[in-house]
Amino acid sequence: MGQLDAAGIIDPRLRSSYARARALNAAHGRTYYLATLLLPGWKRPHVHALYGFARYADEIVDDLDSTLTEAE
Repeated sequence: MGQLDAAGIIDPRLRSSYARARALNAAHGRTYYLATLLLPGWKRPHVHALYGFARYADEIVDDLDSTLTEAE
């Protein structure tokens, strides 16, 4: 049984989104990703999604910072 199945995630669009968050975590947050392997399988997709959200929010703030720096 896969992690998404264990978490009860059956909607295809949600499965795709959780898979994307997992890939993002694996590519950009390697140590965080490896730490998720210590969690039960059903929790991992939710942690990957949280990481994806936090990373996306960080990208927005970083873009704002660079825009403000250029304006100065």
